[in-house]
Amino acid sequence: MRQFLAALAAALLVPALARADDLAVVNVNNEIGLAATAMIQNYAEHDSAGNTLDTQSGTLPGLEGKITTMVDALGISNLYAGIRYSYGTGSFGYNGATIGGTPLRSSSNDTTNNVSVELGKGFLFSPNLMLIPFIQGGYHDWQSDLQGPSGYNEDHSNGFLGFGVRGDYALNTRLVLTGRLGWAETLGSNANASGGALAAEGYGPMNFSLGDTALLQAGIGADYLLANRIHLYGGLDYTHFGYGASPTNGAGFYEPSSTTSDFTIRIGFAFGF
Repeated sequence: MRQFLAALAAALLVPALARADDLAVVNVNNEIGLAATAMIQNYAEHDSAGNTLDTQSGTLPGLEGKITTMVDALGISNLYAGIRYSYGTGSFGYNGATIGGTPLRSSSNDTTNNVSVELGKGFLFSPNLMLIPFIQGGYHDWQSDLQGPSGYNEDHSNGFLGFGVRGDYALNTRLVLTGRLGWAETLGSNANASGGALAAEGYGPMNFSLGDTALLQAGIGADYLLANRIHLYGGLDYTHFGYGASPTNGAGFYEPSSTTSDFTIRIGFAFGF
């Protein structure tokens, strides 16, 4: 047993020590990090003619954790894997349809949960430049509690699957700049509505199956090695996607089509390994 544990420790430790002298564009992909985030979201629902019915917008503060790794395995160099989870909570402003000549104004308490996974391979074009094509998948959930007499609880969620490419460029041995582009298709999109105005009219919870659409991503970032294995990192990401309108249910309700645009700012610290 002691021999087995010693062999296992050596197998785990030696690659980590070997990476200490690797290139910055490789080391930047071997990190565990935690960042503070601020997500600026703009959500809008539309009728069949494309007219805006209502909007929700605001900024949600939150946290994001990440684990990324790049290793040589199975005779293939620079295999890449990454997983990220983010959580945000706060208030949005709600601008509703005009009723009796007066637009409905309210606010909502909102929570978002996002998980994403990337798998790819890095290609070195120079000691300072690496491109990483990847496949990606994940899950998005947005819970909104609309306040006021016309309020109710709504939960939008979807999975997604797609691909992308990331570029890492080292200005020097400490500072690495990153650019990212991604495309995906939303999967299993749906919305749940309950409580509030629905309950007041005698309706129970409702589930709406939504149409899936393309999801577009773009981002920039920077990673700076402060000392030893401690990194300061940050960036800005943009995500745009939509939901197709649901069928009308037996009670005559439906969920209209919508678009969502998110800008996420992050800054945090990471430990390189």
